[in-house]
Amino acid sequence: MKWVLLALSLYALLVAYNVLFLVPGNYDEFNFVAAGAAISVAAVLAWFSGRKFAKKQATWKELMSTPPVVIWTFVVVVMGCVGILKLFTYRPGLFR
Repeated sequence: MKWVLLALSLYALLVAYNVLFLVPGNYDEFNFVAAGAAISVAAVLAWFSGRKFAKKQATWKELMSTPPVVIWTFVVVVMGCVGILKLFTYRPGLFR
C-alpha cells in the first residue's frame, strides 16, 4: 500500500506541474486552485505513505525524513523555483 500511495502522490505532483506550467493561455484562478488542490492531495498522500515507510511510533522528525515526504518537498521546492524563474523571465520589470 505504501508504494501505491507514493505513486499516487507523484501523479498528483505531475498534475500540479502540468496545470502550472504546461496548460496554455493566461493564468487564472482555475490554474491556481487546481494546482493547489493537487499539491495538497499529494502532501496528504505523501504523509500517509511516509507513515507506512516509517516504524510504528515514528516521531515527526523521522516521518519528515521518509522517502515520500522528502520527494514531495523536493518537487514542491523545484516547482517554486521554476515559478520564480518564470516570473523573472516573463515579467522582467516586476521586481525592480
